[in-house]
Amino acid sequence: MNINNAVISSMRSLNKNRTRSFLTTIGVIVGVSSVIMMAGIGNSARIVVKSKIYSYGKNAMQVRSDRIYIRMTDVEKIQKIIPDIKYISPLNENKSMSLKYRNRYMKTRVNAVNNDFLKLREYIIKQGREFNESDIQYNKKVVIIGDTVRAELFDTADCIGETIIVNRVPFYVIGTVESLGQAMSGRDLDNYVLVPYTTGGIKLFGNLNFRELYLSVKSESGVDGAYEILRNYFRTKHGLNQNDKDDFSILTSDEKLKITEYIWKSLTFLMIGVASISLIVGGVGIMNIMVVSVNERIREIGIRMAIGAKRQDILLQFLTESVILSAGGGIIGVLVGVVGYIIIVFSIDWPFVASFFPVFISFLFSIMVGVFFGYYPARRASLLNPIDALRHE
Repeated sequence: MNINNAVISSMRSLNKNRTRSFLTTIGVIVGVSSVIMMAGIGNSARIVVKSKIYSYGKNAMQVRSDRIYIRMTDVEKIQKIIPDIKYISPLNENKSMSLKYRNRYMKTRVNAVNNDFLKLREYIIKQGREFNESDIQYNKKVVIIGDTVRAELFDTADCIGETIIVNRVPFYVIGTVESLGQAMSGRDLDNYVLVPYTTGGIKLFGNLNFRELYLSVKSESGVDGAYEILRNYFRTKHGLNQNDKDDFSILTSDEKLKITEYIWKSLTFLMIGVASISLIVGGVGIMNIMVVSVNERIREIGIRMAIGAKRQDILLQFLTESVILSAGGGIIGVLVGVVGYIIIVFSIDWPFVASFFPVFISFLFSIMVGVFFGYYPARRASLLNPIDALRHE
């Protein structure tokens, strides 16, 4: 029996029990579709995470010093020793300050910064204006608010010129920022207010010292050089010896991306591994049905052997049936997985990433499942004694 005859014969046999054949493939369908959806969601999430990380700028850096404060004199010195700096902003942050407007209250994140921070974060002013030199120089009580704060405190979209109370201090709203949505962790990226770093230091934080500093350089090639200069500067400032570990941290966008990609790769592999269990379960289901099919067709197998069918012909026929079942489930699973992935990413407004590799691998694996789990019942059928098979009722 050649392969064409084996396929035709297998299709006829499976067609006689179409409902059972379809139900047998459900495990494979679920497994293949799950793998494709998990792989696709992982690729989309990677792009989303990358865009969030680069919201500080592709050439951005973050310095955090918990033991010793960063002062404005440090900012000025760093600007001199790193001429390639494009933007630089100190940051004082309180993650839970109270806001009040008339009879409305809320908690929000207050950031004391300069205008460079808006450019680093790629904030787009929706209404009003940025800070000006007068705001910073004369410690003016002005504030730029995120979209969540605007929506929570004001009934109308136009809130420029209104007065809000920030931690019992009145501030005038001079600008609103376009919505950024949510972070991957679910944190609201629009629940914040920005105040001039001078005003924030004097009126809200009690000093002009900072824990964090954000900056970016003009070109990607200048990131490594700026990193070394910053590290040497802060090690010298903190009085560290050659063998002492850094008591501060400097993170670049690429380092954040590497950390995040490692996490996402681990999670993606975990999700794919869990989804692959369905393929194994589907393979066990195929083997179970093939064993039942062999038991039901013992007399048929005896007749085939009696008229000249060889053991390898019987093996090939039943193995072909198993592969057709798994391949059919694989094809349906691919369609379900791709459609499901498209629906998911468009419903949550994530980018669609077309990737042939997970589709090919999951379909190939479904065929391998058919071969692996179909071999035992096929071999069992081929080893039947023709005389005993003919006597079987």
